[in-house]
Amino acid sequence: MKNKLLMTLILGILLTSIASATLLGTFKQNQNIPLIQTCPDCTYNKITYIQKPDGAILNFNVEMDKDGTFYNWTLDSNYTDQIGIYLINGIGDIGGTEDTWYYDFDVTPSGFIDTLGFYIVLLVVLGGIVILGFSINEAWFVVLGGLGFIMLGIYSINFGVVGFRDMFMTWGLGLFEIAVGAILSIGAGIQKLYYD
Repeated sequence: MKNKLLMTLILGILLTSIASATLLGTFKQNQNIPLIQTCPDCTYNKITYIQKPDGAILNFNVEMDKDGTFYNWTLDSNYTDQIGIYLINGIGDIGGTEDTWYYDFDVTPSGFIDTLGFYIVLLVVLGGIVILGFSINEAWFVVLGGLGFIMLGIYSINFGVVGFRDMFMTWGLGLFEIAVGAILSIGAGIQKLYYD
């Protein structure tokens, strides 16, 4: 019985690490973002403007630095304050004729996309640890599960809940998780120290 529980716990931890992998094209809010344009036969590339998720247009008209067949320019973290999809518009002489190009990227609070699976797996694993602690009458498992809920609450406050970062969702759910974790950890710790 204990071996099955241990294997389930290890599998849950492995699935949590897989669910949190970073995907290309998604960046963390308020960080510098390297913008790249590939063009082997261009003599120049410029970024003309960037459209933010709220529709605001940032006019740049800045020349990109050439590095072989790549053109690079870094968008400063001051411009990535909004969550959502940013549209990059540029111009270059592709094949000797001036042509426009565009692409987009996504900005999220944590730099991850589709964190719902990560969040659900983490809740299930933490809930399983707490239930395991109660079922085998081992307070240290409850303490560990409670500490995990506290960490999940801090993560929720810092990075949002499943891509949302507003006052109600972030702070409400984050503080609730911290409170539940504190009650479980402190209560189980006191029980272990004074009653066992």
